[in-house]
Amino acid sequence: MQTPTFPFLTEQIVEQIFSSGELTHNDRQRIQSMLLNESIGENELSLIERVMEGVVKGILDVLS
Repeated sequence: MQTPTFPFLTEQIVEQIFSSGELTHNDRQRIQSMLLNESIGENELSLIERVMEGVVKGILDVLS
């Protein structure tokens, strides 16, 4: 069985996450895929940090 691939985070996707105030299962899968990619760049890491900070500060709700 092949693992589904998700498009990487973009600033537009991060804005949608913050607009909804929710981090979905698909969003988490997308972040996990990015972290497993050996060629992840500084911009992508910055976007992931922004989302994780939103979760820690309670700005984003993590959905099941």
